[in-house]
Amino acid sequence: MPRPIFTAYSTWALHDELGDTVPLDEALVLRALDLLERWRAFDFFPQYFNIDYGWTDPELGYRHFYRERWPKGPQRVLDRIRAMGMSPGLWYAVSGGRMRVPGWAASRASDNFQYSLLEGPFYDALSDGVLHAAEVWGVRFFKFDFVDFAAAVPGDTRPFETRYALGVERFVEMVARLKRSVPEVITIVHCGFARQDSVGRLGPGVPPLAADPALLEVVDGFFSGDPQPTDLPATAIQRSSDLYQDIMVRAMLRNGFPLHRIEDHGAMCGLTNTCHRRGREGLRRSHIAQLARGGRRDLFYGDPALPTDDDLRGMASARRLFLDAWDRGLECAPLGGEPGVSPWHGWLTGGGRRGLLWLVNPHLETRVIRLPIVSLAQAEVLFYEGERPALQTQPDELTVRLGPEQAALIGLGAYAAPEWILPPDDTVRLPRAAEPLSLTWQPTADGLRATLPAALPADSELLVVACIREGAPHLPGPFAALHVGHEDDRNGLVTDPKPHALVSITVEGQPLLAQVPSVSLWNGTSWVLRRFAPPPAGAVITIQSRLDPPRRLRAEAWMVEM
Repeated sequence: MPRPIFTAYSTWALHDELGDTVPLDEALVLRALDLLERWRAFDFFPQYFNIDYGWTDPELGYRHFYRERWPKGPQRVLDRIRAMGMSPGLWYAVSGGRMRVPGWAASRASDNFQYSLLEGPFYDALSDGVLHAAEVWGVRFFKFDFVDFAAAVPGDTRPFETRYALGVERFVEMVARLKRSVPEVITIVHCGFARQDSVGRLGPGVPPLAADPALLEVVDGFFSGDPQPTDLPATAIQRSSDLYQDIMVRAMLRNGFPLHRIEDHGAMCGLTNTCHRRGREGLRRSHIAQLARGGRRDLFYGDPALPTDDDLRGMASARRLFLDAWDRGLECAPLGGEPGVSPWHGWLTGGGRRGLLWLVNPHLETRVIRLPIVSLAQAEVLFYEGERPALQTQPDELTVRLGPEQAALIGLGAYAAPEWILPPDDTVRLPRAAEPLSLTWQPTADGLRATLPAALPADSELLVVACIREGAPHLPGPFAALHVGHEDDRNGLVTDPKPHALVSITVEGQPLLAQVPSVSLWNGTSWVLRRFAPPPAGAVITIQSRLDPPRRLRAEAWMVEM
C-alpha cells in the first residue's frame, strides 16, 4: 500500500534537555502553537503537530504527561492542535531511558537506565500506552526513538542476536496492533533502529550502514540520522550537516530503503544545542534539500518564530513545486558520485520533459557540471544562494557552474517556467572564490607548521583547515577521520568550543575573523576551520595538537574571498 505524502511540525530544537537546558512544558507548546498561526497566511501549515522529547511523566509512564510541567494534563493542548486543523503527534522512548516507574522494576535492564522489551511489565505498558494515545487522545503521528532491542534484565544469558531479534518482533507486534486499531496513523523511527550506523563518516575503515528494510512493514519513515557535521570541512556547520544527510540517505538507499520511506530529519531551525544553535541560517537550502531527496514529506523541527516572512513564502513555494511533482508520480534518483567524495552530487525528480534538479558542490573548488538529460530543451535556475549560477542548455545536455559550497535547484522542461522560480536567499554568506595556496607543511613536536611564501591580496582572507585522523602522527595511513571535542551546554553556554582547544590554528600576527565550529557540538567533529585577515609574506601558520594520544593531522590552506 503506498504511503501518504505528509507535512509535520515537531517541537524538538525549540526545546532540548539532552544537550541544553530548555525543557518541554505546556507553556512552550502553547507558544509554538501561537507562533504557527502566522504560518497559515503563507499557505505553509503542517498536517501534524508533534510534541517531542520530554512529555512523559518519568514516574507514571506513557499514559501520563509530566505532572510538574502539565499540571492540568494535555487536554488543552490537544484540543488546541485539533482546533487549528492539525492532528497531534507524540514522541516515545521505546526502551524507556530516563524513566523510573516503580511498577516496571521487573523489566529494568542491566544498565539500570532503560527497560527490556523482553521481560516483565514494561512492554505491555508501552504498547497499551501507545494505543491509549491513539484511541483516547486522538494521536495520529508517532515518533519512536531511543530503542535498544537487545536490552536485557540481569541474568538474561541469551545471545545478543537472539535478544535483538525478539526485541524487533515485539516492536513490530506493538506497531501492527496500533495500526490495526487506527489505520491512518503515521509512524517514524529514529535513534537505535539501525543495527550499525556509520554516522555519515567518510574515508577508509568506515563500516557500512546496516539497517533492516523489513521494519518498513510497520514504519512509514525510517530515520537517516541526527543533524551533525560530516568529515568534509565547510565554512558553515549547517552546510556540513546538509551533506551528512545526503551521505546517509544514499547509504540507506543502497541498504534497500526506498527514498520515499527515508526520513532525513527535515529542516531544523533553532537556538538550542541539538541543532548547533544555527538559528535560521541556511534554512531555505536545508528545506529544499529535504524535498529534493525524494522523501515525499515536509518536516520542520524547531522554533516557528525564527523563519522570516520571506522564508515562509519561499518554503511554501518550494513545497508546492515538489508536491506538484509528487502528485504527477515523478520519481527521484541520485546523481553524481558519493556525496563529499566526488566533485559534486545531486538528486533528480522527473526528467528532461519535466524535472527538478538539485545540484550540490560541497567543496571549496568551483565546479562546472555537464549532465546529459534526455529530452531536455529548456532549463531555469529556480533557487540559489550567493551569486546566480551560470547555466547553459542545449538539446539533451545541461551545463551549470557552481561556486564554492554552492547548491542550486534547476527546473527542467515544464518546471523552467517563470511561475516556478523561487526567491533566492540573499542572507547566506558563501565563499565567492577560493584558491589553494602553495606552501609546505612541516611536522613539529605537537602538530604542523607552514610559512606563507607570498602576501595575500588585501581583499581576501586566509582559510586554514586541520583534519584529525585516527592513526598515530608517524604512520602514513590512510586513516579514518576521528571525531573529538564532544560537548554540550547543560552546564552553561560554551563560548570556546572544545575542538579548537584540542587542535588550535594560529597565524602569526593576524586576528581571527571566524571559526567553525563556533558553538559546542554534542557529536564532536573531525576537523576545525579558521579564517584570518590576509597575512604578509613570511607569516607562520601553526597547527598545535593537544590530543592524547597524539593523532595524525592533515592541513589545508586557502585564499578565499567571502
